[in-house]
Amino acid sequence: MTRCRDIGAVDMMCYLMSPEHDKKVAAMPPSAQPGVGDGTLISELGGRPTGRPAERERRMPGYTTEQYVELMTKNGVDKSLICSVKMWDPLAQQPNWRLYCEEEEVYEWVKGAPGKMYGLAGYNPLHIMENCEKVEKAVKEWNFKGVYIHSYGYGLRVDDRKFYPLYETCVRLDVPVSMQTGHSAEAMLSEVGRPMALDRVALDFPRLTLIGSHTGWPWSQELIALASKHRNVYMDVSAWPPSYWDPWLVREIDGRCRYKVMWGSNMTIARAGENFDEMDKLLMRDEAKRTILRENAMRVYKL
Repeated sequence: MTRCRDIGAVDMMCYLMSPEHDKKVAAMPPSAQPGVGDGTLISELGGRPTGRPAERERRMPGYTTEQYVELMTKNGVDKSLICSVKMWDPLAQQPNWRLYCEEEEVYEWVKGAPGKMYGLAGYNPLHIMENCEKVEKAVKEWNFKGVYIHSYGYGLRVDDRKFYPLYETCVRLDVPVSMQTGHSAEAMLSEVGRPMALDRVALDFPRLTLIGSHTGWPWSQELIALASKHRNVYMDVSAWPPSYWDPWLVREIDGRCRYKVMWGSNMTIARAGENFDEMDKLLMRDEAKRTILRENAMRVYKL
């Protein structure tokens, strides 16, 4: 039996956890961090123990590039794709600064680990032309491998016309687009994340590779149906530990969808090894483990 830790996984969906980003967020007043509460930093959610504010002041937050690559290696991850998450807060009508970051910030973090860390551009549909230009620059100049969309805060489904200029740009650049699907853990409307919205996009852009994230729960069967129907639709199981996968989902991704599913940490990189150990306990063939953890992402993102 192949051990998942030995496959050399590709983490196709993770967040920016640089010291610079964490320091920027930590320095903001609570009014600038809606929904963050105690100011917990993404790097802490990603594996570092959370402490009281006074304790956090006594240490450097975030991970340097070198520290992050070391963490990847320790947990059996060979390559990571870091998202430029442009999450919008609909209540405050401003960026969710705990996650929101620009492509330049991601590039500054990943450029020190060529071949190990890559960037994914983001998209803010409130500024369409500007963001399409940023995507093009990131792909052409910084070797970004695709785009990640978080549409919930904007109150838009991914088949909204405001996303179509982005899709046309990505077809021209020949890079995939991934997007959150399913419910939203934040105070945002979950209904806009119904996976079935990808059906129209897949038909309108047959040469565009689309990836629905987070299993699409609680509408996972919609995402499975679309991945089975469309050659250009994929899904990922990021944010969901294997011990939480429903038996029918395991059966599908071990069977007809084993070439259409990818894995991502979502930010829990420090616990990736534990997730791989959980995956080893599932009734899955070795071929499915290899395709889901590595081969599909290597192919889709041209790594």
